[in-house]
Amino acid sequence: MEKEVEVRRVKIKDIIIRKDLYPRLDVDNKKVQEYSENIETLPRIIINQDNILIDGLHRIKAYKQRGLTEIECEVEQTKSDNEIMLRAIELNATHGLQLSYKDKRSLAIRLYDLKNRKKLIKALSVAPRTFDGWVSNKAKQLKKQKEEEAILTYLKAELTQKEVAERIGISETEMSRILQNCKFAEMKDFTPFLYNLWNSSKDNQITHFGNIPQSFVENLLYYYTKPFDIVYDPFAGGGVTIDACKKWFRRYYVSDRKPIGAREEEIKKWDIKDGIPKDLPNNIKLVFLDPPYWKQSAGKYSNDKDDLANMDLDEFYKTIENFIKQLKKKLAKDGKICLIIGATQWRVEGYKRIDHAYDLMKIIERLGFKIEQRIICPYSTEQYNGNQVSIAKEKKICLNIYRDLIVFSKI
Repeated sequence: MEKEVEVRRVKIKDIIIRKDLYPRLDVDNKKVQEYSENIETLPRIIINQDNILIDGLHRIKAYKQRGLTEIECEVEQTKSDNEIMLRAIELNATHGLQLSYKDKRSLAIRLYDLKNRKKLIKALSVAPRTFDGWVSNKAKQLKKQKEEEAILTYLKAELTQKEVAERIGISETEMSRILQNCKFAEMKDFTPFLYNLWNSSKDNQITHFGNIPQSFVENLLYYYTKPFDIVYDPFAGGGVTIDACKKWFRRYYVSDRKPIGAREEEIKKWDIKDGIPKDLPNNIKLVFLDPPYWKQSAGKYSNDKDDLANMDLDEFYKTIENFIKQLKKKLAKDGKICLIIGATQWRVEGYKRIDHAYDLMKIIERLGFKIEQRIICPYSTEQYNGNQVSIAKEKKICLNIYRDLIVFSKI
């Protein structure tokens, strides 16, 4: 007779994710996106009697991304932290989004001792020979893991190099050596756009309204930054700036008015109408501004009156102006502000085209900047529906099908 399974609905905010017990710390954002689109078909997550998560991190983030606050859970009774850990490893190693080879190796090295060898081999679902190979030189492997942790911590642009070294438990000299040895930091293997027409399909892990291709950010990094320069994105959206900076070893500070559930631990919550964040670092080399394109985005992010997309036009411009005025003090001497924005055409009376790029260029120049580059970023023609095309033909409206990407330098 099968054992009866205890099921309960739990508020997501009440589920405890113990980083010291959960085997998977990295999140596959593409998988979160996939799960969020198929919520109804997902199996229940598994927690213990104290609401500690055993299995289902990506499903929780998918629920958050959909704006849901409760989730159905299976409850397993556990007696110790060690039991929770082994059960979590077992579940993550054999079904769903399984632990990667790297995940399993890391866990084997971190948790190994002679007493738990057989239990770990079973939980990780690996061959004994593979397991023994992983742990044969534990000191060397642990050193490699510590180096990776040091790099990822430093890239967040929250701590100085000295503070990262102290947190990780290494010397400043060792920290300097680790950073100097980062591969691909100079973007030597990167193929940039050579012309000022950037036409690229979306290549993001997460579909999010207003997302731009990650390749746009990567090209800005290529042209205007060096390894470990600080990049600031106050409209982080789906997190493409984080992904690009991690890939090419740029430090990042990212925020958003309403971080999406899938990345709320990586993206700080901050609204630019309140100015710049108090802990924003100095000497920022590149600022990437991808604000809502005013009425094109009205109601897409929220119905709040102080949402940029829901403001009147004068307030929209004034909010951005005040923000850039404060931001200028944080820029490096040779720092750049990169603004991408498209014109509004469909949500105004008479379909009058409002050229936000032109208006904001005048404002930003007045604040002490000069235009260094202007790039055209075409949309897909699919952004217009059949009804809009018919109206455009009838009223002889030339449809706007591009965004401006303008790069500004301080004067």
